[in-house]
Amino acid sequence: MAVEPQLWIDGHIASAADLRRMAMVNYGALTSFSYQAGGVRGLDLHLKRLIASGQELFGQQISKSNILNSLRIALEAVDEAWVRVTLTAPDLSIRTPEQAGDVVVGLWVSAPAQALADGQRISAVPHQRELAHLKHLGTTGIIHARRKARMDGFDDALLVTPSGQVLEGTVWNIGLVCEDAVVWPTGDILDGVTRRLIAQGLSQAGIAQSYETVLLRDISRFEAAFLCNAATPAASISAIDGYGFDADHPVLALIRDAWTRQVLQPL
Repeated sequence: MAVEPQLWIDGHIASAADLRRMAMVNYGALTSFSYQAGGVRGLDLHLKRLIASGQELFGQQISKSNILNSLRIALEAVDEAWVRVTLTAPDLSIRTPEQAGDVVVGLWVSAPAQALADGQRISAVPHQRELAHLKHLGTTGIIHARRKARMDGFDDALLVTPSGQVLEGTVWNIGLVCEDAVVWPTGDILDGVTRRLIAQGLSQAGIAQSYETVLLRDISRFEAAFLCNAATPAASISAIDGYGFDADHPVLALIRDAWTRQVLQPL
């Protein structure tokens, strides 16, 4: 059935009072994914990361069963959807952040996300996400970076350090191709679930890959590039600033296959 966007809090439709409480402080953990045919690719990884993030941000152990129960309730009558799961503490304030109070599970359920198109044109922007190893609600920096890139005529922004180390995209990881091998840039970044699933699929297929420090000044040694997140598993990048890539490189098809071979895990 068609999905009407809905926000759920701890297994019930959010009330106006819930929305007022949750809007006060932009602090919390999240994960997002595509739900289809009763399951999610990498569901175990999404939940493990979310629970670990909740522990780090709030000092509380979040129940996996509570999250799964909330998901089952919200998705009971849904065939496919885009799902964003958050952990927030509505009673936490900027004045007394040590007093977190109860952590709640929020679910935003909406129509399936539209993947980014192939041939993305990317601009390198000096910026590093705060608490980069976490997927969190602080988005001012990445929105500003994407806004700057798009106003300059690009599709999105690639985040780099002041010294030019390639990190990640605004809401995606980047992968590079050199001599038919996949290179994953390292650094203070989010180790995204989609990146991990693709790497797993590449290993299963016997395709070479490595994790390296990549500098923007050396980007010309790569033949192809792609971005990946749960909404866009492997969109080709046609250029980073003035340097162009082969948007039809044959390894890109292998990368997409590595994603699709990952099974859906049922709720």
